[in-house]
Amino acid sequence: MKISLVTATLGRVDEINILLDSLVKQTYKNFELIIVDQNEHYKVQNIVDRYTNILNIKYIRSSTKGLSYNRNVGIKECSGDIIGFPDDDCYYSDNLLEEIVYTFKEKKNKITLVEAYDSITKNIFISKTDVVSRKSLFKYAISFNLFVIFDKKKLFDERLGVGTFFSSGEETDYIWQLLDKKDIAIFAKNTKVFHPQNAASNNYQRAYSYGLGFGALFKKEILGRKHYTYFIMYLKYLIRSIGGIVLSSNKKFYWGSLKGRIKGFLLFKL
Repeated sequence: MKISLVTATLGRVDEINILLDSLVKQTYKNFELIIVDQNEHYKVQNIVDRYTNILNIKYIRSSTKGLSYNRNVGIKECSGDIIGFPDDDCYYSDNLLEEIVYTFKEKKNKITLVEAYDSITKNIFISKTDVVSRKSLFKYAISFNLFVIFDKKKLFDERLGVGTFFSSGEETDYIWQLLDKKDIAIFAKNTKVFHPQNAASNNYQRAYSYGLGFGALFKKEILGRKHYTYFIMYLKYLIRSIGGIVLSSNKKFYWGSLKGRIKGFLLFKL
């Protein structure tokens, strides 16, 4: 099985070296990397040029900013059976791609996840020993630890994600459209992806921005894909935000979350 890896990059340079070095060391060699460069400079291209004789790389320049848009640019260039989305500041353990292929062949699943470790402290921050249900995926699936059976007809919703008004939810939306209600995700064993663990930010604006994407995601799922039982999950998260407003000392954070989740649901157009 061939793996396609899509990395949309903006604002990082040195980290690209680390990612590419980890790909050179992979024990599984049947893969391609598509880099979509949104930078106005050519520093990333200069780095990529040093690896073109070692790795199968397609380098694309993009003048349009936006994570989902540029991932779609990369997806349209993919030729693999499996697709993954390494961030420009992550790197893989040497056996990662080999274990991904083994898991897909052995389990016949549509999605495989990888345990995530902080690239600075080396502490684990995404882990699960058993399978993950479709409903729980948004707790465990982030772009850099996610691999799916490639369907060229499925793209990211360019209205969601970094660089848009609804600035989250794009990854969960992408995988939810691929899965039936009873489908599960499986964690590959004995392998790691390293990525900086984002420090928790309890400010109003971050909660509000994330909430907008959250609300849009659940509107698509409930009314768009007609999975009406997800409305219960959506309500639970609204209640959790209300509880934070009442009980937490950081009331602004939970107010931002509640406002974003409601506004995102109401404003998103199907």
